[in-house]
Amino acid sequence: MNIGILICSERKKGNSETLANYIKKKFSDLSFELIFLRDFEIKECDGCMRCVFKKEKCKIEDDLYKLIDNITKNDALILIAPTYVLTIPGKLKMVIDRFLCIYEIIKDLEIKPAMSIGVASPIDWDQFELPFMNIFLLSLGYKAVDSFLLYGAGPGEVLLDENLYKIDEGINKILNFQEKPYESTISDRCPVDYNKNFEHIEGEKFRCPFCLTPCYLRNNSFYFYEKDLNKNRWTKEKMKEHFEEWILKTKERFKELLPKIIESKNKIGL
Repeated sequence: MNIGILICSERKKGNSETLANYIKKKFSDLSFELIFLRDFEIKECDGCMRCVFKKEKCKIEDDLYKLIDNITKNDALILIAPTYVLTIPGKLKMVIDRFLCIYEIIKDLEIKPAMSIGVASPIDWDQFELPFMNIFLLSLGYKAVDSFLLYGAGPGEVLLDENLYKIDEGINKILNFQEKPYESTISDRCPVDYNKNFEHIEGEKFRCPFCLTPCYLRNNSFYFYEKDLNKNRWTKEKMKEHFEEWILKTKERFKELLPKIIESKNKIGL
């Protein structure tokens, strides 16, 4: 098995890179490829929609396709990223924002295992780090088999975290991965994207805002039904539905609404 490790920190020899080298050294019997996001030029999506309506490759001249090829050629992926103001670094978010043109590449790929490791400091400034990291994985067709935070500020400090053992558990889950449906479970975090921040719908009903899976309050945790987990928004079926029933239909919808849009603009003087 070839395992890619995508390092999303611009800092050389920082905690993210240190963790990658730690994994590579400790599990030297496995095959790893270190992929540094900083080595790829990624530009912001300009919303032209050609990738959707004309099925063209993205016109933006950067390294997006090269990056995706480097990631998806591996059998599994470990994603490591620092926390910037509660969530992921902007460059990783820009990759996610190019999802529409990435979708055509990944839509028919087999589901592969992945693990996300967020690096944070200080504690309690990281609430959206893991779910956004896992949105990246899910949007590329991976299944997050494990996801956790490790803490450390100065370079190398993360090696002192007492939860470093979780890496061993995650590697074991990757090596023993077999794709199967989600099962009903009680948890304080979403089994799909590991989010702990839920929207209240009504009564005991909540939902994960990242994958739209409903759940039900049970004491201090939530109950997730397998039928709901297996219909989360990042399944192949739901992503296809999103493209066909919404994204692709926005062009005709816009044409129908155009006279009203022009009328509204004229009234306002735009």
